[in-house]
Amino acid sequence: MPDKDAGSAYLIDSDDEMTRLERQAAIYGTSDDLAHLALRPTDNVLDAGCGAGAITRTIARAVAQGHATGLDRESRYIEYAAQRALADGISNIAFHTGHVTELPFEAARFDVVWSKHLLQWVRDRDQALREFVRVTRPAGRVIAANFDGFLLQHFPEDQRLQADVSRWFDAARNRPGSAAGWAAAACAVSGRRPGRYQVDTIPDRAFSGLGGDPERTWNVQVQMDASMGFSEKVFGSRDAPRTTPGDSLIDSMTRVHFHCTMFYVEGRVPDG
Repeated sequence: MPDKDAGSAYLIDSDDEMTRLERQAAIYGTSDDLAHLALRPTDNVLDAGCGAGAITRTIARAVAQGHATGLDRESRYIEYAAQRALADGISNIAFHTGHVTELPFEAARFDVVWSKHLLQWVRDRDQALREFVRVTRPAGRVIAANFDGFLLQHFPEDQRLQADVSRWFDAARNRPGSAAGWAAAACAVSGRRPGRYQVDTIPDRAFSGLGGDPERTWNVQVQMDASMGFSEKVFGSRDAPRTTPGDSLIDSMTRVHFHCTMFYVEGRVPDG
């Protein structure tokens, strides 16, 4: 999900995207996110960049006496998310269309502001973080989960595959970012006070161990298909890249083991 000034639609948007996001959430499960969220039953939580709302629904269930709010720039994702929550009978939840660089909420509204797979797509991260801080109450928390090294580290190393993936990301560098600098972002949230931010890393469960896993492979394949127009510009052909004649990039990716790191960064908003 890029910011509103990126000048184009979501890079991997497709008719399958909402289904992909639901299935990707199932790959991740809920334990890692809930452990890092450390929610209280009464918390009021914003899920910024909620997509199809899978994590928002998880949060709502964890704050039975509180409330979960999901926000995304794509109105059809918000419609889907609201319908899923209604079908699941979740009442302490609401969804809004909006941009993370200009949140449509009053100051100090939320106990926790959460985002996953968001800041890596936002061009003006500093403005998004300022908005996160603005809508978080004093002593509240801002937590961001983002990956680093997406599809860039694999074993055994295939030099042609590495070159193709690196070429794609070099061309897309103005769209997806990396998790580098998340600790600095946490310092900014925390007013640079020692002890008010923390960083944890784990293997990204959707994009590590890709080779041989059909669900993870499907997840990446859908994203690659959705970005085919962009890839065609990068490689000059809809049939490229090919590591060997008749062998596509996704075929090569299924034969190696990818490793991707998930960063969880938490900052606490100063209370005075």
